[in-house]
Order: sequence, then structure tokens, then C-alpha cells
Amino acid sequence: MFVLGSCFRRNDAGGFLSILLILCFFFVQTQPCLADQPNWDKIIHSLDTFVTDYVKEKKVPGCIVAIVGPHDIYFLKSYGVKKLGQTDRITTKTLFQLGSVSKTITATLLIKLYDQNAIDLEEPITTYLSDFKLKDQEEPLTIRHLLSHTSGVPRYGFNALIETHPPRSELLRMVQTVKPAAHPGESFDYHNVMFALTEDILHVTHNQRFDHILEKTVFSPLSMAHACVGLNCIQQSKDRASPHIRNKKGQIIPLDAYSRAYYAVSPAGGINASMEDMIPFLKAHLGGRPNVLSSGARSLLHLPQVTEDMSPEVMKAKSEHIDKMGYALGWRWMDYGGERVVYHGGWLKGFHTMVAFLPEHEVGIIVLHNAETNLPWKTTCAFLDQYLGLSKS
Repeated sequence: MFVLGSCFRRNDAGGFLSILLILCFFFVQTQPCLADQPNWDKIIHSLDTFVTDYVKEKKVPGCIVAIVGPHDIYFLKSYGVKKLGQTDRITTKTLFQLGSVSKTITATLLIKLYDQNAIDLEEPITTYLSDFKLKDQEEPLTIRHLLSHTSGVPRYGFNALIETHPPRSELLRMVQTVKPAAHPGESFDYHNVMFALTEDILHVTHNQRFDHILEKTVFSPLSMAHACVGLNCIQQSKDRASPHIRNKKGQIIPLDAYSRAYYAVSPAGGINASMEDMIPFLKAHLGGRPNVLSSGARSLLHLPQVTEDMSPEVMKAKSEHIDKMGYALGWRWMDYGGERVVYHGGWLKGFHTMVAFLPEHEVGIIVLHNAETNLPWKTTCAFLDQYLGLSKS
């Protein structure tokens, strides 16, 4: 299930062992000693206990959790069922609505195309979308601004508008009536509609549908066989998780229908995937698939673009170990216990998901959950606390 490295390939005595000990001491950065390796038994036991207790205590339907490195799966376990009241258990192939974790996949697609010189991140989007014009816009808006949520367009009211299921054309019309509150690149304001303009740009540059480009450029190369875009594909899947919400009594109950609102802005929130899809995706971001995602592309995706203006009180409420937070390209970032964490959560009606990783440590966690609880965030923090030695236990 998991592999631990060691400085020693042999157990010879005498001078040979002494030489190895010296080499291990001087080259610890490139070949860590066993003592420097994470205590995976302790980490996995602690995480498994945490999730098991949470599922039981909160009476949630279920989830599936994985901890991976560039080439290894250190932990993989499913908990609970696809739908409360039934016995069909979650599997590695079970489809979940990803919500805003979709942004990480869309950004990966865009940066791969940039890496192939197929698009230009700094080109004004009006080069591609000649009919798109923000109200009183003076400075050029670029793809980089869309992927980092620094368009300057305020988000207020747009998520509520998306939830009313207007046609995509209406969303694009409405966003052009809003006067920007800041210059492009100046500040962060999370905006699903502006992020989703990437779909229109891709259609112009490639004359193909967003899902077709995604399949060819990301899904197929990474063998993400179950990942798909749109409502139909999850409805038609024989292995899919059902959404769950809390009723007025606070009880978690299943929904009969999937949320269709964010499929109108698919690049921002309309991708579905299973754990078997997300594991190779995360491995690629950890450097395990350089033939698919180059080191340069990864560095660009994970590079902070803006710091989020968030009070220390709000950050501490999330975790006492958070110091700063911000956004990269399709990914969030935070400084957690003195370490950089790249991550993104997804939350829509009935689902909550999370992908997070430590770039310097080349390890990350994926949590897919079919209910609206804090399980993915709390599980991620529990893992980080254990891995980084921040846990009091």
C-alpha cells in the first residue's frame, strides 16, 4: 500500500556501513534517512480513526479518502454508502459532483494549452471574444485574470443568480452590465461566471466543445476514465453517489435530484469525477506525470497570484495553523504551520469535496463526500496536522 525509503540497501558490517552512515548524513536532502520519513502507520491510523468517528457521530452517508505521492498511494479507503437508507457502498469508481474542484481541472487544461503555445495567458480576452465587453472597462482583461479571480468584477449576487438556472447566455449578458470594482489583477474576488469565460475562449481557439477538449488534453492522457462534464453523464452512471442535505431539523437526508445550476458554468463547477480519476490527477500535480504536466506548467499553476484579504480571526476559525491564504491559477494556496499548501474545495447542493497537497513534501490528500458537512475540510486539516507534526495527540 505504501513504500518507505531508506538510506540502506545492505546490512553489511564494518567500514562499508560507516561510509553509508556518513553519506546518509551529508546527503540527507536528496536521500532522506528512515528517521526523517513520515510515520505513516501513525498518520494513517489517526486519519482513519478521525474519519470513522466523524461519519458515525455526524451520521453522514459516506466519503472516500486517499493520500498519494507522485507515484504511490499511501492510503485509500471508502466509508459508508452512496445513499442513506440503502446498502450500496461507495467505491473508487463512484462518481461525485466536484463543484469548484472543477476549477483545478480547467486551469490544468488551460495551462497545458499554454505550455503547448496554443493559447496566450496575457492576451486580452477580447482578442478571442470580440463581443464581450465589461461596463466601463478600460484596461485589458486576460486569461490569467480569469483563472486567478482577479478580473475586478464583484461577485455579489452572481452565485444566487446561477442557482436560479438562467441560460448561460443570460449569465454572460448580466456580467457585462456590472461595473468592475477594481483594476484587473489588483484584488481577489471569487467569480464563477468570469472563470467560466474560459469555455467560450476555448471554443473560439479550438472550435470544439469544452468537454471534448478536456477529454483529449487532460482526461485521456491521465486515464481519468470516469470523469465527465455535465448532468447527463452522472445521471446515466451506474456507480454514482447521491447528494445529501440537512433538513429543517438538522438531519441529513438524500436528495432525489442533482444540482444542475453550475453546469451552466461548467469550467467553474460542472465536472464530475471518481476517486480513480482524481488520484492520477493529483499525482500529476505532484510531479508524477511530467509527460502530461510539465514541471514548468505545475510551477505556473501553483504560483500565488494574489493574497486573499482575510482577517486573522477568520483564518484562525478555519485552523489555528493558517497564517496566509490566497489564489494561484485555478488553485487556492495557504501557509499552514509554516508550510505552503495548495488546495481547492468544492461545495454545491448535496456534495463537498477537497484536494490539497504539500508541494515541497510531494504528498497530498483527496476527500470526496456526498453531503454538505465540513468533513472534507476537517479531514484535510487532521491529515496536515498529523503529517506536519502539529497535532497534540
